[in-house]
Amino acid sequence: MPGCPTPDKSWTAPVGDGAIDDRVERTNGEGREPAMTTTDRTSLPAPTYAGGTRAITTTPVVGTPRREYAEMFVPGEEELEDGELRVTVLGSGNPFVTRAQSSASVLVEIGNAERDLFVLDLGSGSLANYASLKLPVNKLDKVFLTHLHADHTADLITLSGSYSKVGRADRPVAVWGPSGTEPRLGTRHFVESIQEALAWDTEGSRGPINPDSLEMAVTEFDFMQTQVVYEANDVTVTSFPVIHAASGAVGYRFDFAGLTFVHSGDTRAGWPLVHACEGGVDLLIHECFPPAAALAAATGLSIERATIALNAAHTSPPAAGKVFGLVRPRMAGLIHTFLSPETIQLIFAELRAVYDGPVVQTQDLTVFNVTREAVVARQAQVIDQLPPIAGEQRVEYTPVQPPPPEWWADALLPLDDVQAIT
Repeated sequence: MPGCPTPDKSWTAPVGDGAIDDRVERTNGEGREPAMTTTDRTSLPAPTYAGGTRAITTTPVVGTPRREYAEMFVPGEEELEDGELRVTVLGSGNPFVTRAQSSASVLVEIGNAERDLFVLDLGSGSLANYASLKLPVNKLDKVFLTHLHADHTADLITLSGSYSKVGRADRPVAVWGPSGTEPRLGTRHFVESIQEALAWDTEGSRGPINPDSLEMAVTEFDFMQTQVVYEANDVTVTSFPVIHAASGAVGYRFDFAGLTFVHSGDTRAGWPLVHACEGGVDLLIHECFPPAAALAAATGLSIERATIALNAAHTSPPAAGKVFGLVRPRMAGLIHTFLSPETIQLIFAELRAVYDGPVVQTQDLTVFNVTREAVVARQAQVIDQLPPIAGEQRVEYTPVQPPPPEWWADALLPLDDVQAIT
């Protein structure tokens, strides 16, 4: 593919249908986290909301890791290695948000000198999951949108308007996204409209907050072209068109240090993605809707409406299996699925009829460690109520208290008599 390196995949060494075995305690005199194994397991783990602790797969490890991984990923306790990719699903769900599933978002951490962070889409609730990963707020400033549906973009307003107040403090949010068939349907119009809608928030924040952090810088590209849209710090990002709802949706390919990650965004099964995966893929996360009957039963949609939603804009389990069979990634992931134990079993049954490679049904906070030696899938063990971590500031800014409106002087309650209590 022009502009993208073709990684050498000769080192790939998939293992059979293995899974995390029962928890194995390993100690070195001081104690360690339970370790992962690749012993075969025939049943799928329970979702985390139902008490599960493992990634939903029968093959959590592909290849031979060069180091031992704890059974669960514990934020703050595993440094990202040089030359490694860590891909975390921040939102695995749907247009409707539940406590178990935020809407669509995928975080990519790069093991380069800069330790770059990229986020693909920002659906409702995804930033709450980001906050639980103990990652610096200040580095979350590169957003790649696959398309402009609300369930892929709603937390962008939070990243721009709210995160500037808790540490994302020294530069605009950079947003990349596709054009539309007319200007009003493109990413530039969308982002500029959000900035306009945030006018009151921005005005009320001037002075205490660096004004640069209140801005968004947008890069819009032609949705129809397979092309490099970002190239810096040894990272190459390529967009390609996908088929979803209306013209103007894309997927992305990340290439770094001989490793490749591809994310479909929302799409029907299509050739542009297959072609974008040429040269080999370490991890492919592809959307997969439940069978229409299962979707209707789980959500209350009519079977007719569920069938249209699946066939007109999304990918069925057999169709996802066909894509995986054509691409043959080292590890495949499914996303954008309503997770119930019954639905998960149906999806795997239909997918396994056409594809037998390693597949993970992602849920919120499924973590993939991608190295030359292996791809490892786990769940993150997180703290729900974690204060933001600002991170290292790259630009100095001295907060300034703006003068208050004149009418506040008469409207404020006098507090001299109670302030001495504190």
